[in-house]
Amino acid sequence: MIEKVICEQHGSKDMSFTCIHLAMAIDQKEKVGFFYSEAEEDLPQIAWCGSCEQWLLDNGEEWNEAFETLADFKILCSDCYDEAKEIQFETDKI
Repeated sequence: MIEKVICEQHGSKDMSFTCIHLAMAIDQKEKVGFFYSEAEEDLPQIAWCGSCEQWLLDNGEEWNEAFETLADFKILCSDCYDEAKEIQFETDKI
């Protein structure tokens, strides 16, 4: 069962995680890339930015303590996670 978190903006929602870079990009609506693992039934969603993905690619794609320190994963509610994803995939209007 996925735990709930209390979000100041969205109330009680499912817990999710993003790297610090994605979490910070929400407020500035900055595009930093969006990579994620397929959600498993009883585990929270997790996502990381393009810089974190490049680090993984450069280091054998292994999740280890060094990667977790770089990513500095933050807890977000599921709605904030979805907002981060939308920002990363929305197209720029000309």
